[in-house]
Amino acid sequence: MGPIGAVLILLIIFGSLTAVILGIVMLTNKNKERMAIISKGADPLLFKDEYMRYSNLPLVIGIFLIGIAIGIVAGNLLYYNVNAFQNEAASYFFSILFFGGVSLMLAAYIDRRKKKSGK
Repeated sequence: MGPIGAVLILLIIFGSLTAVILGIVMLTNKNKERMAIISKGADPLLFKDEYMRYSNLPLVIGIFLIGIAIGIVAGNLLYYNVNAFQNEAASYFFSILFFGGVSLMLAAYIDRRKKKSGK
């Protein structure tokens, strides 16, 4: 491993440590702020919206990963069976981006329908 690899490993280690420390500090400060606001008489339900914003995150991630998997299969089919692309990497790249985008649009549509129906 050359000097560039060593520098990259050090950057990854220190970046990860910094992210963990900042995450812990942010969570403890957020908790202290909430406790102070609640002790002054504010309604604890004010913070409910913040948690509800990420309620459909597993749905979005799942649909996105399914879209990527379909993109990989479609890229393989486009390159080996249909011969639509001259370059193997281009067929995979195009298919993964296309089906990943379609899957995110599908997830947004499902999320919007869920919110309209009130679930």
